[in-house]
Amino acid sequence: MKHRIFLTILTAAAIVLMFSCGDGDSGDDADGDASENQEDSSDGDSENESRDADQAEAEYEAEGENSEIDGDLELEIENSEAELESDIEKPDPSQVCAELGLPVRQFDESGSNGSSLYDIASDFTLTTSLEMWNFKENWSGCETYLFIQDKPTQTNGWTTPLWSRDVSDLLTRLPQNTHLFFMSTKTKMGDILKSINVIKTQIDEYLLTLDDETAAALTRRIHYVYDPAKEIEGWLGATMVSPGWGVGIDRFQRIRYIGSYADYNRYDSSKQWFAPNIKMAANEAIYYNYEFEREERIAARNDTVITLFDNEVLEDPSWAGVKGYAEVELPEAEEMAGYDSLELDLFLGCHGNGEYGTCPAWDYLVYLYLCDKDEPDNCDTEFGRWITTYHREGRWVHDISGLLPLIAEGGTRRFAFHTIQKYDVTLKLRFFNSGKAVHPYASVYLFNGGAFNATYNDKYTPLTIAVPSDAVRIELATVISGHGMAMPGNCAEFCNTSHGFSVNGNENIISFTQAGTNQGCMDMIEQGTIPNQYGTWWYGRSGWCPGKDVPLVMTDITDQVIPGADNVFEYSGLYNDAPYTVDGAEIRLESWLVFSK
Repeated sequence: MKHRIFLTILTAAAIVLMFSCGDGDSGDDADGDASENQEDSSDGDSENESRDADQAEAEYEAEGENSEIDGDLELEIENSEAELESDIEKPDPSQVCAELGLPVRQFDESGSNGSSLYDIASDFTLTTSLEMWNFKENWSGCETYLFIQDKPTQTNGWTTPLWSRDVSDLLTRLPQNTHLFFMSTKTKMGDILKSINVIKTQIDEYLLTLDDETAAALTRRIHYVYDPAKEIEGWLGATMVSPGWGVGIDRFQRIRYIGSYADYNRYDSSKQWFAPNIKMAANEAIYYNYEFEREERIAARNDTVITLFDNEVLEDPSWAGVKGYAEVELPEAEEMAGYDSLELDLFLGCHGNGEYGTCPAWDYLVYLYLCDKDEPDNCDTEFGRWITTYHREGRWVHDISGLLPLIAEGGTRRFAFHTIQKYDVTLKLRFFNSGKAVHPYASVYLFNGGAFNATYNDKYTPLTIAVPSDAVRIELATVISGHGMAMPGNCAEFCNTSHGFSVNGNENIISFTQAGTNQGCMDMIEQGTIPNQYGTWWYGRSGWCPGKDVPLVMTDITDQVIPGADNVFEYSGLYNDAPYTVDGAEIRLESWLVFSK
């Protein structure tokens, strides 16, 4: 009897569609409003695409809220039931994981039907085109799930329906382990079916471009939901009501929200913002896989974890230099010498109602500082740097092993964290041994940055440094980010600056070719960029991205150095192979010479 119900719906969809066919800073603000700093992007939609979108919109709205399904469909149901059953193939979830080469995770029964961000997703059942789809029965632990409405909250004010275009781009970008659930905000069945047809038509066309095996695998992961989105029982329906953004479930079975759909190619000057593109939903699933792989990597180690801040509220709204402080006991020097690696693990949570409530609006620089061991009130040695997100939470785990010599003595050390905006801050040091052939044991500070203008390079004089004779690897450790929006070049945030570190006359260039590109930061989701932020997060920057750590870059210069002798180190920063000649740009630079043995 179960199949009879669904076939009624499926056949009704065909009938309804048949009858409807004739319807004719001071630098700490990392960038400011980047949407106004970039040149306005053209809409980029072809005339045909615009015409198709208009037609889809007309079909989408044609029936209003008064559609009805009429007719006795029993005969067609009986004739189709056996054929449909033979077409349905439901592989065991663990089989899917084996095919994808991904690990299985058991279903977590601890969910309590909560609908908040990161709550464990409780079981639920949906009425789809072919079956009553049950979450627990289909859970594998290697797959992710996206629930996309036809009119999510983020698209309010935009006239072209989200489902009317870009579907092939969504499917092309979608990871192979992600399920899509298309859910309508309509309440009448006729309207739901008409809405689903808008996107199903495009999906069917896309499937025709694939080979049979690929098409079958994708078809298994696409679900058309006939339940009105906001009337679904439990946590899922609750999220459809508020925040109404669309929802994801990651590989840890946690509830996640789908962020902004804004597309950098669709700037609308009348709205001074960017129109939505459904393909952006795929960014969430890409990031879920990145998070899972990161956690698997951490879990495989035996880290010594030192917590600096544990969900502590920190902010400096008056820009007065107010920091949060943490005094901790590090392992003693002998133990510290056994670690070859150190990672910073930072989580910035939104204080209050989360991503759709009080999450800070702008991408700002935040810092971790190491205080002097002998003068713990002196906390000006930069130990970590990040750029916050536009309106979203984020976690970053990044390697700063090159700074291990700064804390090699272990024992009691004090740290300071600075953020202008209010966050719930959790920050940990992760020490571990990854089996490297050599360990960093000593370092020498080199150069810092400053105002990037005609006199930027004047302050840099050559440094003569004695390199220890027992050093078997010598590296440059650099943290560089460009800020400001001076012309020419929209520097130094959106221009490619080059930084030359000369070692005994051998030039080592660090540059940022992604700066100023349309999706340089979107291309770095798999390196930790928080996706779908509510700002111009996509654009490539000079050494950084909104919602990402500013990395410590290690450059091996061993073959350029003479151990046991004095060596000469020089630095210069350029734009288009020449000094930058106007004011308003800035380079945030920290650099060290790191010795390992």
